[in-house]
Amino acid sequence: MAAPDQPEVVFVHDAEQEAGLGHRRRVEALATEVQRRGFPIRVQPIDAPVHAAAIVVDSYRTRADDRTRYDAAVVGAIDDLERDLAVDVVIDPSPGANTDAHRRAEVVLAGADYAIVDPALAGRASDPIIDDVTRVLVTTGAADRAGVGVRIARALATASFANEPCAFEVRLVVGPWGSQVVPPGVTPVRVTTGLAEELARAGVVVTAGGVTLLESLVLGRPTVCVVVAENQRRAAEAVAAAGAAVGAVPESAASEVAALIAVPQRRRDLATRAHEVVDGRGAARVADAIVAALTARCGGS
Repeated sequence: MAAPDQPEVVFVHDAEQEAGLGHRRRVEALATEVQRRGFPIRVQPIDAPVHAAAIVVDSYRTRADDRTRYDAAVVGAIDDLERDLAVDVVIDPSPGANTDAHRRAEVVLAGADYAIVDPALAGRASDPIIDDVTRVLVTTGAADRAGVGVRIARALATASFANEPCAFEVRLVVGPWGSQVVPPGVTPVRVTTGLAEELARAGVVVTAGGVTLLESLVLGRPTVCVVVAENQRRAAEAVAAAGAAVGAVPESAASEVAALIAVPQRRRDLATRAHEVVDGRGAARVADAIVAALTARCGGS
């Protein structure tokens, strides 16, 4: 519960239709942790300029160091575009990120330790990794207008595995602003409250390199990661290099899934390493840094 004498922290994010759901999910996860530390919070899409004690900005459209738009004693930025923002705290939550590109921020939190996901995921139970895969989840973003996920799901549903027809359910997340095509033999998934349940039950996850990738790793899922936007490449390559996921292009994703299905121990190894790389406590670490900066500037406690 927020203490009445603590300053408010305002979280602003790009509107979903323009940028998907990842920005909103990140700020909601971080806001939850800041609120747990006794600070009142407000979460809103970017619209008019904001004045507050503290503002955390998650935006590709605007710069958090634009003080005509964001006026606060403490300004934080969630930024994986390496724009070298002149803010109090910058959070670059991509696995593989480092501090080198963020020279003007007073505090830099970079890399997988600061991957921002729903704190509840860290303690959520997932289905065990068993020999037989019964479902594969494909999710390539809420705004996948190019239909990358559709192509991958279609390839999975029509492929033969060990000379046998596809024996598992292919589930395709249909985003509200992406392609609405659902190939024959594919089960559509339409959710408004997050993908935790779908991820936790999937034997293999095929995902783009955004927030859902991080959620899949926290839940210890065998994951194939495809890059659908250039800013996802660093995270995708880093988790693949760490042995926490398999990197792929859309055209190779189905064959990578087949290779994982054929070797259960490889899936178990990926699942173990996934949770080691992204432990689900990144939002808590970031919240501590935001609160420390706010306490120093505004005298909160």
